Amino acid sequence: MSKNYYTYRIRIANYERVQVEKRDTQNQLLGEPYGLLRYKDKLEEMMPLLQMVLNDGLKNSKQARTIGETLFKVLFDDVLCQDFVNFHYQVVQQENHFLRVELDIDEQQMPDLSALPWEFMCLPISANLGEIWIGTDPNLVFSRRRAQWHPSPPIQLAQGEKLRIALAIAAPNDLGPVEFDTVQTFLNDLANNQSEHIELLPVLNPATPNAIDHLLAKQPHIFHFIGHGRLQNEDGEVGGEIALVKKVLNKALWVDASFFSGLFNQHRPGIVLLQACESGMQSDSQAFVSIASRIVQQNIPVVVGMQYKISNIAASQFAYEFYERLGQYEPVDIAVQNSRRTLALETQYRKPDFATPVIFMRVQDGYLFKRQDIDADEKAEILPISSKYNTRKEPNNIGVYVDKGDVTIRDIHM
Repeated sequence: MSKNYYTYRIRIANYERVQVEKRDTQNQLLGEPYGLLRYKDKLEEMMPLLQMVLNDGLKNSKQARTIGETLFKVLFDDVLCQDFVNFHYQVVQQENHFLRVELDIDEQQMPDLSALPWEFMCLPISANLGEIWIGTDPNLVFSRRRAQWHPSPPIQLAQGEKLRIALAIAAPNDLGPVEFDTVQTFLNDLANNQSEHIELLPVLNPATPNAIDHLLAKQPHIFHFIGHGRLQNEDGEVGGEIALVKKVLNKALWVDASFFSGLFNQHRPGIVLLQACESGMQSDSQAFVSIASRIVQQNIPVVVGMQYKISNIAASQFAYEFYERLGQYEPVDIAVQNSRRTLALETQYRKPDFATPVIFMRVQDGYLFKRQDIDADEKAEILPISSKYNTRKEPNNIGVYVDKGDVTIRDIHM
């Protein structure tokens, strides 16, 4: 059953202004409030805090909250803060709906703003709504999405078709080691525990361009990549690159976002997850997020990048929770939100793990994978019923199943 949700879309138009669109469960526009972007005012306050995270200096939840409140105040001036508080109270507390918070930033025009860890955001204590972290609260769903991205259609799974996960490892011998055993073990356990819904394809190592091409020919639904990245190329240009592996001598083959995205022209997975190796530099993770924002523009429905260094254990916990929820056909952004929450509960917000996964999404309602649940060979007949039983006012999506003598009313909304 589809979850009803309201939308609070935040668009940073320029370095001076924040524009908001509020929409109801039918995607009807409710208002377009705006406020002042306080990036320049908060920059001096933010930089030491962010540097602390980059240097693994985050030690407790109080420091994480300070970062989160500061980032929130960058986007929400006093007017927008009160507007969000009122909207949240109406949607979540009064009407018991989900609230999708979408952040729209032009990465090309404002790369410094896009690079900020917005997933840290939390409401100030003074808002009097309690403990609400935007990226982990179970009643919210936070993602990054550009208005100009055309929505991707859902991927229809055949009856009995499993979600195929591809794990690709790029560990050239002229760079540092890439530890992936923990992730592979977690994914093997997931595939064994959810064998009816999930299949782990043979692990690809080393990830050469040709090997990736052959792997994608198997049409995985999820492509999970672990390797090295860098923010600057050999000429000092900033843009983000990923190290694949040369077929000869297993040396590093550095490729930019355009080349990496082009590998998916043969087959576009529903989800691409980019994970920097645990032993890499912090710039590896920053490069992966930069590349993630580019890949999603190549008609990939969902791309998840890790914006901070993350341990293999934490990355594995996130991936296990995320893929398990996808195997149960949960909306992909809600699956990410709850998987970030898993990391937050594990660390009590004392590490940046909870704010590390960044989701770029172009799926309209989050339902990326859909399955046809009705088997015509088993169901004898579907008869329409009166719309008075349909509280959602979608009479075409409700039917009576006549099956083996039993009559049941079920929601068949896809």
